[in-house]
Amino acid sequence: MINQIKYTLIISLLVFFSSCTKLDLKPTDTIDAEKAYRNLNDIDLGLTGVYAQLDYTLIGVNAIVSDEVMLPTENTVSNTDAHRWLYNADSESVTGSYYGYYVAIDRINRVLAGLDKITVSAAADIAMRDRYRGELLALRAFCHFELLRMYGAAYQNGALGVPNMKASAVGYPARDHFEVVIADAKTDLLTAKPLIPPSFNDKTRVTKTGVSAIQARLALYEKNWADAIMYATEVINLMPLATAGQFPGIWTDGVDNEVIWKLRRVGDDQRIGDLFYRQNSKIVLYAPSFKLINSFDKINDIRYAAYIRFDNTRGEKKIRVSG
Repeated sequence: MINQIKYTLIISLLVFFSSCTKLDLKPTDTIDAEKAYRNLNDIDLGLTGVYAQLDYTLIGVNAIVSDEVMLPTENTVSNTDAHRWLYNADSESVTGSYYGYYVAIDRINRVLAGLDKITVSAAADIAMRDRYRGELLALRAFCHFELLRMYGAAYQNGALGVPNMKASAVGYPARDHFEVVIADAKTDLLTAKPLIPPSFNDKTRVTKTGVSAIQARLALYEKNWADAIMYATEVINLMPLATAGQFPGIWTDGVDNEVIWKLRRVGDDQRIGDLFYRQNSKIVLYAPSFKLINSFDKINDIRYAAYIRFDNTRGEKKIRVSG
C-alpha cells in the first residue's frame, strides 16, 4: 500500500513538472521586448508610436475645464462633467488624460530600454541614436509635466504630484511630490537638449527649440523666474513672431510661423473641433465664453478675427464658435 502511494506521488510529480515545462512557452502572438528594437529603424517606429499617443483629447481637456469656453444648451453629453467640475473616478473625460499620458510614458521607457541595447559605430548612426534619445527624454519630461499640471494637488514643494515612471513596470506606484517630478523632468530636459542638433527642424517632433519651450513653461510652474526668462528668451530669439498678415494663417494651417511643435495627424484622424467644439451635425458643443470674447480689443487685436467668428447660418440666435 505504501509502495502504491509512493509510485502515485512520483507519477503525479512527473506529470506536474512536465505540465509546467509545457506551460513555460513564450507567446507567439506578441513581440518580445528584446526582439522589438533591433536597429535604429525599429527605434524610430517606436518613437512614432509615442507621438501617435499624444492625440487631441489630451489638448482639448485643458480648454474644457477652464473658463475660456461656455456650454451651450445644445450640448448635453460631450465632456459636460469635466466642464462643470462634477466628476468622479469614473468620469472618462477627466481620467482619460491620466491613462493616455502614462501609456505614452510606458512606450517611451520601453523604447529607451531598447535603445540602450543597440550598438552603432557609424558617425551618422551615432548622431541619429543620440537624437532619438533626446526626443524620448524630452517627451518623458513633457508627459510627466502635463500630468503634474492636471493632477497635482498644488504647484508647490511638498504637495502630492504624480507617480514618476523612469522604467516600464506593472503595479501601483505611489505619488511623488511636486518637487520630485519637477526635478526629474528638468534632468530629462537638460540631458535631452544637447542630444538634439540645432539643424533638426521637423516641427512635428521635439526640436532643440521645443525643449527650450518646455523648459520655460516648467520654470513658470516652478516659480523659477530666472530660468523662465532664460529659456523663453532662447525661444524668442530662435522663433520670430509672425507678421499681422501671417498670423491668421497659423490657425488654418496656411503657415507655421511661431509654431514650435505640432502634432502630425493623418486623414482618418478625427478633427479636434469635431470632438470638443462643433460636431458634423452642426451642434455647437462649446463656444468661446463671453469673458474670453470681451478680453479682446476687437479692432486692434489681430487675435480676435483669427480666434472668433460669427455663424450667420443659425438664424436669430447666433452662436459664436471657435475659428
